[in-house]
Amino acid sequence: MKRRKFLSSVAAGAGVALAGSTLTGRAWAQAKPETTRLNLAFGLDPVFAPHMVAMQKGWFRDAGFTEVNTKTFTGGAIAGEALVAGEIALWTPGNLPPISMSHSGVPVVILGTNALAMSADRLVARKDANVRTPEDLYRIRIGLLQGSTASADLYFLAQHYKLDEKRLQVVNMPPPEQLAALNSGSVQAMLCWQPWGYNALKGGNTELIHTGLKSEFAANKGQDAQISYTRSLFVASQDFVRKNPQATRRMMEVLLRAQRYVADPKNREEVITLFVEQTKQDRTLANAIWDQYTFDPVFDDRYVRDMERLTEFLVASGRLKSPKHPLDYTFTDPVAAVDPGLVKVPGRFKA
Repeated sequence: MKRRKFLSSVAAGAGVALAGSTLTGRAWAQAKPETTRLNLAFGLDPVFAPHMVAMQKGWFRDAGFTEVNTKTFTGGAIAGEALVAGEIALWTPGNLPPISMSHSGVPVVILGTNALAMSADRLVARKDANVRTPEDLYRIRIGLLQGSTASADLYFLAQHYKLDEKRLQVVNMPPPEQLAALNSGSVQAMLCWQPWGYNALKGGNTELIHTGLKSEFAANKGQDAQISYTRSLFVASQDFVRKNPQATRRMMEVLLRAQRYVADPKNREEVITLFVEQTKQDRTLANAIWDQYTFDPVFDDRYVRDMERLTEFLVASGRLKSPKHPLDYTFTDPVAAVDPGLVKVPGRFKA
């Protein structure tokens, strides 16, 4: 999926080494990482704010990573292959690709939750489609990228409102084509993620029908109705964490610190400014969508639920047959070493 792509102006293209200030305190009083070079997969949306902050402030360098490179990929499968091949140490996708890969025998592990991104998922319809109730969706064409988190959202929307999913008219297309089709009227709604939901609402002839967490149907407007279980995750290869235990811990130490910084309201304007500078995106857009992402690193029952729900979707869609428990491919030891309080449910993977 193209959902998690970011091109940093601090570390563009294949990447450049990054430097910065020096940290102090007990956090860095450990053995040096086994590797001083760190290759990160990046994308263009707000979930990469912690990575950006950590690089801009030099926290990776202070942790012993003297060279930090970024790489971009055209799709999740390619990024996953690069991870397993050792071309990158960290991948930050939505949770659907690593769930699928883990069930396919691809040796990846989840190191942490980067951000909760449920609210960023959006169902937008043309006003002239007159979508007022869930049943109105039967008579319109909905553009979405099949196999993505949008497909999962539609599955859970149908489940929540007791709709027959087979009667929903889906047109498979990526978000840019969805937007063009919505504007031309060849589809009457699109189910997507940011910034496409924001862009779809700019013209004035469209309206928000549902977010990943709330309904905007006239029948139950403003009510909590969760249809998205999307998280942005920190993912590594099993080989990397086994060969580089110190590097894995130090990397997570930096990312957790950056998450806390991004989540602190007093740093909001600074972080958005950095994001806008590095992505060249519109500040109005960034301000509008920023609070739809929650940077929460806790491993708890909600983590398990969200992962199990998307596993359920993959089984229902025929892409999985024998579901695994998400904790089987979750490696919480590095996060627990930094802050044990963040791990309410320990992962079962051991390096």
